[in-house]
Amino acid sequence: MYLDEVSVTSLLSSRTGAIPSEITDTMSTSSRSEVTRGLEADIKILKPSMGSVLENTRTQDRQVLRKATIQATFRDLYKNERERLTICPVPESVDLPSRSQLYALMDSPERILDSPWIISSERLARGNLIEVEVELQADPIFRVSAFFSSFLDMITDSEELAGQVDQAQASKVREFNGILERLRVGLIPIRCRLVDYQTFATTRGEYLIHRRLVEALPEDRRPALTPAFLVGVTEQDLYWKDTRRILFSDAEVRILCRLNKLGIQSTWNSVKLADMVGSLLPEFSEMMNSFGSDALHAMMTNTGGSGTHDSNAETLVTFASLIATDAGISLSDEERAEVQRLAMENSHLLEGELPEIRAAFTSISDYVLTQHGAELDAERVSSLRTRARSQAGLRQGLAIQGTSSAPAPDTEQGRFLDSEVIAIYW
Repeated sequence: MYLDEVSVTSLLSSRTGAIPSEITDTMSTSSRSEVTRGLEADIKILKPSMGSVLENTRTQDRQVLRKATIQATFRDLYKNERERLTICPVPESVDLPSRSQLYALMDSPERILDSPWIISSERLARGNLIEVEVELQADPIFRVSAFFSSFLDMITDSEELAGQVDQAQASKVREFNGILERLRVGLIPIRCRLVDYQTFATTRGEYLIHRRLVEALPEDRRPALTPAFLVGVTEQDLYWKDTRRILFSDAEVRILCRLNKLGIQSTWNSVKLADMVGSLLPEFSEMMNSFGSDALHAMMTNTGGSGTHDSNAETLVTFASLIATDAGISLSDEERAEVQRLAMENSHLLEGELPEIRAAFTSISDYVLTQHGAELDAERVSSLRTRARSQAGLRQGLAIQGTSSAPAPDTEQGRFLDSEVIAIYW
């Protein structure tokens, strides 16, 4: 489904040396026959002689030229590396450790050196090769961009759809999507859930744990688990099938890849050019980092605003929800009603100068955090302000009259293995 020829040849060359690009076989056959006949008569003066030579030569050259294909090169690479992979699929026929060994693994995971059941961050060194089974899925930011492109094209071609969409907002979304596509520069980020592994944390760090090991543990001995995702950036031209057929299907496939960073990561930015821009505009980088999941959530929970003040109030309500989620707070119905009241009361401040805007957000964050005795640092609060404005703005920009709310798509947070994808296959 996907094969990176440069990575394959580079890796194999570094292991085995020069790779033959073509093989030539030459076959040649030759035969010769000669017949001589002579007749000689000795008649003193006259001595006639007669002879003949018959020669038959046949030469046949056949050259068979076979170019080494990238598939054959990948096969050679896989055969060489299969025994040295840091992570590889564990066959169902492999027996689990005994109950006492299971408990020992869970009690002292830092002592494990080469077990496939529990893998420490230290074993996930940069440059190591891994092979994992995943649910193949494009990153939310690509899914949103693909939706924008298709949906806005449909609006252009359909008068009925065009009449139900705010054209001014649609124009802004089109412009933003154009920027997003330029930032991607022909790359497709993927975010694939690991089928066999999840992560759990201890005082000594985070570990990957195999699903079969978790299932074998009693309920009271199972650790708190977090989903694990394989993430990376792929080149659109290297896919062997239409990306729309494979990147939106959640198909279970295997991926061979090389780790880009040491250990298990807690964050990942799917738009790499945003990191460069983020050195000058940190808020832009933060917005790009969360844009995909925010946009999916906004599209699926959109109720359609009805005015500027309503939009501003929605921004503040969204901010309260983000603050509560980040701080691990569950808001009661009474607290939500109070947040709604504060949002309506301070919504007009979002149209003022910067101090007034900050005051509006501060009134919300102070209320939510004070009610539960929680704290968040100023940098994190600033980041959540940016996300709140992004989410609320997207809801307004994508509003379609008459739509009802629907369950939000799965955009849950997790832990990430940042990788360079070499091959995707069944």
